[in-house]
Amino acid sequence: MTNKDVAETLTRVGQLLEIRGENPFKARAYYAAARVVEQLGEDISKVVADGELGELPGFGEALTEKVTELVTTGHMSYMDEVMEGLPPGILSLLDIGGVGPKKIKLFYDELGIGTITQLEQAAKDGRLAELPGMGEKSQAAILESIRQYHSHQGRWLLSQALALGEKVLAAVEGVDGSIRASLAGSLRRRRETVGDIDILVSTRSGPKVVEAFTSLDGVERVLASGDTKGSAVFAPGIQVDLRVVEEASYAAAQHYFTGSVEHNVRMRREAIQRGWKLNEYGLFDGDRRLDAESEEELYKHFGMDLIPPELRENTGEVEAASAHRLPSLIEAEKIKGLVHIHTDWTDGKLALEQVAHEVKERGYTYFVLADHSRAVTVANGLDQERVRRQWKEAERVEKKLSGLRIFRSIEVDIKGDGTIDFPDELLAGFDCCIAAVHSGFASSKEKMTSRIIAGIENPYIDILAHPSGRLLLEREPYAVDMAAVLKACAENAVAVEINSHPLRLDLDWRYVRMAKEMGVEFVVSLDAHDEEDFGALDYGIWTARKGWLEKEDVLNCLSARDFAGWLAKRRPQSPK
Repeated sequence: MTNKDVAETLTRVGQLLEIRGENPFKARAYYAAARVVEQLGEDISKVVADGELGELPGFGEALTEKVTELVTTGHMSYMDEVMEGLPPGILSLLDIGGVGPKKIKLFYDELGIGTITQLEQAAKDGRLAELPGMGEKSQAAILESIRQYHSHQGRWLLSQALALGEKVLAAVEGVDGSIRASLAGSLRRRRETVGDIDILVSTRSGPKVVEAFTSLDGVERVLASGDTKGSAVFAPGIQVDLRVVEEASYAAAQHYFTGSVEHNVRMRREAIQRGWKLNEYGLFDGDRRLDAESEEELYKHFGMDLIPPELRENTGEVEAASAHRLPSLIEAEKIKGLVHIHTDWTDGKLALEQVAHEVKERGYTYFVLADHSRAVTVANGLDQERVRRQWKEAERVEKKLSGLRIFRSIEVDIKGDGTIDFPDELLAGFDCCIAAVHSGFASSKEKMTSRIIAGIENPYIDILAHPSGRLLLEREPYAVDMAAVLKACAENAVAVEINSHPLRLDLDWRYVRMAKEMGVEFVVSLDAHDEEDFGALDYGIWTARKGWLEKEDVLNCLSARDFAGWLAKRRPQSPK
């Protein structure tokens, strides 16, 4: 089992103990153990094999025995003991926003609620409002969270779909007789979530490819299997549709199965205006197929430049391609420095020096620290004394690793009243300040908007992080007038973050386009907390591309010297 698997199991045990009403110290011990495992610098299985598990903080004899069993067998019998007598799906209630172990215990003890369906019915009947500490407002909030939960069913994160899609694509490409294959649909357009996965293949043997596809490891259920199409549900429940075409139709089919409905309708209209017909089989002038071996050649027939897949949303790309004015979209290779990096000073898992090595090994010349400020206590936020100690460590590491610039920064909290978590005197000592909201997500639209704008107007704030606060498929964006926030960023020369974490992808690509037109500048950041997060930059780049961004729009395409120059130019030298 991976460290993440073990940490998740320990967390679930802690949650179950809370639901059962056990001694709170017992639950906290499991939560603490989960954090220790998450932050381990080596594989938990090696720690167990070396007999060193009991040396970890908080790991007494009983806990060591349980985790050893889990790592070596994949199962913890104690979990069965804790689950005994509880409904099998009771932990699914934790998927509902605003519902934690204490509320689950209340709902179960008082109303026997053990499923999301039972919770929803109790809320609709008004029974939740009658419970201690609840009321009409809390009941309405839970109903809204359940609505959001249901609306997300059948959707998958881009990262989840891409991992499976690329695996299936590689298998299809390897089948004898396959000529060309590619991802298609919303996955190829890099939408932030997708409903299913589309794969296109040209082949000399359609039935053979489809048979190989439906026989792949991971197929849970075959929905269709024919000469030109295969459809199957793969673990963990994602539907994959395989389209088989002849080679002569491949470019047209690739275009057809990639574009959004709106983009395809627009392109068919362009064809009709020329007396042609465009569909998945080709571009036709009467009965004559117009040759097009690639999408580039297909668009060329229309006098257009090749439209990148990310832009095929019918938001002006056809007009721009016709006028040869498509943007030269940003590429990951243009990024020179990494922004928004957490360390183990707060809730990151890597030490500052480990982060520095990771950044340098990946070929970047600088990175921007972004540990949390003191208000985010759950993340062990830094107080002023610890900030100054971190500055010294950053200076030491920077001297040790020549050719790497470390920008002393902070992810500082915008408090409920719009003030910043640290005084200007301290903010002035940072190279860069990144501001974000971490609480009060249920505030009114007016209050949240004025709160964020007040934070933006602080002269020491350089970057606004994860502007909408959304967690894809988990938490809706908070209510905010995003146009007003972006206008404030433009007026105050505050850059906006495009957060690459697959759960965020925030700023939404639709607003990225709006912000660019307002003159806002951007950083494509990582929001990295562990080594795995360093591989997520592409997700932010794809979001930036969907928002029509070019290299010149993104500040961390600048060299370390020029990035420092941007910061120095816009920030006051001393507090007012």
